[in-house]
Amino acid sequence: MSSKLSVSIIGAGNCGCSFAADLAHRGADVLLYGHPNHRRNINAIRRNGDLTARMKIEGQFHPTVTTEMANAVQFSHLLVVTVPSYGHDAIVNELKDFDLSSHIVVVINANFFALACSKKLNALAILETNSSPYSSRVQDGEVLVKGIKNSLPIAAFSNSLSEKQWSQIAEIFPAPLQWSDNVFDIGMQSNNGVIHPITAILNTGWIESTKGDFYFYRDGISPSVGNVIEAVDSERLKIAEALGFRPQTVLQEMVGFYGGAFDKFSDFAFHTKVHNATKIAPAHMQDRYVSEDIPYVLVPWCELGIKAGIDARTMRALVEIASVINGVNYFETGRNLRSLGVDHMSKTEFLRFVESATCRPPWSSTAEKQSG
Repeated sequence: MSSKLSVSIIGAGNCGCSFAADLAHRGADVLLYGHPNHRRNINAIRRNGDLTARMKIEGQFHPTVTTEMANAVQFSHLLVVTVPSYGHDAIVNELKDFDLSSHIVVVINANFFALACSKKLNALAILETNSSPYSSRVQDGEVLVKGIKNSLPIAAFSNSLSEKQWSQIAEIFPAPLQWSDNVFDIGMQSNNGVIHPITAILNTGWIESTKGDFYFYRDGISPSVGNVIEAVDSERLKIAEALGFRPQTVLQEMVGFYGGAFDKFSDFAFHTKVHNATKIAPAHMQDRYVSEDIPYVLVPWCELGIKAGIDARTMRALVEIASVINGVNYFETGRNLRSLGVDHMSKTEFLRFVESATCRPPWSSTAEKQSG
């Protein structure tokens, strides 16, 4: 890694702390920002005197930590946003008053962030990934990095970047990037949106009676639950195809990330060592597996499907059930067509807009750009 590369990580949760530890381990200068209202991990790092990483990354690291967004913006022109989607508005409200015309914003688990938020930010470019590079958990200033993906899909919402800037983006990630031409393609590839909410909703009783004391993948994804996951995945693929994209199945993607050979998703769930290393089941139904993945993934998928002429019935049923469970109309409060700014478009206009979001890096879109 370039000895002069500096990166500001926006969000001190599981992904943010993993990213900070990984970058520091690879020699980058790192700043870790935590929102003033969510500063528990920042306080723990300050109290401990370091950020400790275990398992796939080992060591004690000393990123600059702050709760002041001005410090993050000044520290680096590379801003990596790692907060959950329901925290995007708070981060955008913090960033919108800064001049970001020379900043690159990379959003992890973006879930259509660029469409919803780009008009509020004057960033040089916004890039989106479909998931975190890490499977991890952080508590009291210590992050357990259980797995690191072998590759990661990513796309940009601007083509105004130089070759050097494209390379710097690739360099900050721990594994090769799969460069896509279009952020809609990335938005349709969220494996979290397929796996998490279905498993949580179909295990509501177990979650509420045990407070999450079970293995979410091994115990929660039985063959029948796996069938529902595969049905929703099939609806996702139909919507993506109607928009002009052909993503992998969620099983193909997870095997690509972590290895193995499986015929059914429930088989992967039972045997995956990474996801069964600890009990990661949510303790309640307001967990981000529902409160993020339903309104910020399944809702936009359903609504984009309607715009493209695809009726995703199983997907819509899950949104309706989750809305009843939590007493929230997720179709109203989620990242719907109105919040994406495409509700007024006809189907033809919408499909033209999807095509206009294409942005090709200076190398072939089918080639992988190796990170640092």
